[in-house]
Amino acid sequence: MNENSFLVNDPDNKKTYYGGDQAWFARNTQARSGCGHIAALNSFLTLTHRFQIDKSTYIGYMNEMYRTMGAFEVPILRRIYDMNKDVRICRLIPPNFGQSSLGFILGMLRFSKRRGLALRSRFRMTFFCSYRSGLRFIKKGLQENGAVTLLTARNHHPLTLYSDRTSLSSAPQKAGKEMRNHFVTITGIDETSSKVRLTISTWGRIATIDYDDLVKSWHTLGALQSAMYYFIPKSAILR
Repeated sequence: MNENSFLVNDPDNKKTYYGGDQAWFARNTQARSGCGHIAALNSFLTLTHRFQIDKSTYIGYMNEMYRTMGAFEVPILRRIYDMNKDVRICRLIPPNFGQSSLGFILGMLRFSKRRGLALRSRFRMTFFCSYRSGLRFIKKGLQENGAVTLLTARNHHPLTLYSDRTSLSSAPQKAGKEMRNHFVTITGIDETSSKVRLTISTWGRIATIDYDDLVKSWHTLGALQSAMYYFIPKSAILR
């Protein structure tokens, strides 16, 4: 996917983002666990060819996605965390528990159906996934959908953020930042250098992951629940 086809524009602040950012949710609890909802929405909008869009429209979609997909929230802790995310008890006991693979898939299918788009899901567990098998799944997903969702689960690996939120041509800003327990959107593959590099959308920014590092992270016990997903349409009457 071309970098310029995955943009969210904010005309009020004259800023442009690469995909959505879970920090845009109004509540702290939503923002804490909202990465799966953002990844699902990125995938939906890619399928329906609605990138580029403005930020206010995107936020409307992502709030609808959160209501439709849901998230397991602990009511008392949720209220505390929404008022102050630095409360010590919420560091020890989370106010919510994010998305499981099943919840992510069912939520995405439900959201899309309500929007008039019937989908089929494609799922690949990545726990001890081979190099070739994982790369083949990503390539097929990018070809058929335009975006592939990656769940890191409890395994962790480095990624590189760039000084420009939307361009790989800018200088690397945070090389080696670790990503864990997080959904991201894979939008491209670069095989022109000695190492395969994945382009991703996370936190409203463009980033890259060395595919070798990703595969290594899959070959650990922390990758037990790690997975990749993409969706293809069965039929479409978009609303």
